[in-house]
Amino acid sequence: MPVILMLLSVLFQPPNSAGPSAAEPNATVKDQTVVRSETLLRSSASWDGEPYKSYPSQQPELSILKITVPSHTKLEWRSHPVPSAAYIASGELTLERTKDGRKQHFSAGQAVPETVETLHRGITGDEPVVLIMFYAGSPDVPITQHPRP
Repeated sequence: MPVILMLLSVLFQPPNSAGPSAAEPNATVKDQTVVRSETLLRSSASWDGEPYKSYPSQQPELSILKITVPSHTKLEWRSHPVPSAAYIASGELTLERTKDGRKQHFSAGQAVPETVETLHRGITGDEPVVLIMFYAGSPDVPITQHPRP
């Protein structure tokens, strides 16, 4: 868990903060400890190649969820109305979308730019999957939507 907190503190630093930046991947702090920063994901398109259009116009609200999905699970079809990304902490996950059946496989240590307003689902492999999900939404806007039967 401390690694995740360090990652979040590096990712969400204010623009003029004294910590490491993308241009300065390693920085020495006061006590001579070297803090290493690694960009896990920077993307203007989701995993299926669809470009991101824009963020919601309301007050921003960030959500970070830790989600554990059992092995051999096919999740329900879903969509996200807001931009999001996942870090796969453990396991393997195949994402597929409904509009053309396109699939892509991801494994532990990979970051995934999620789709926006596209029906998709995840399918786990032989081990449970642990995801750290980052959502850039707005208050009162759901982060996940399921289609109505």
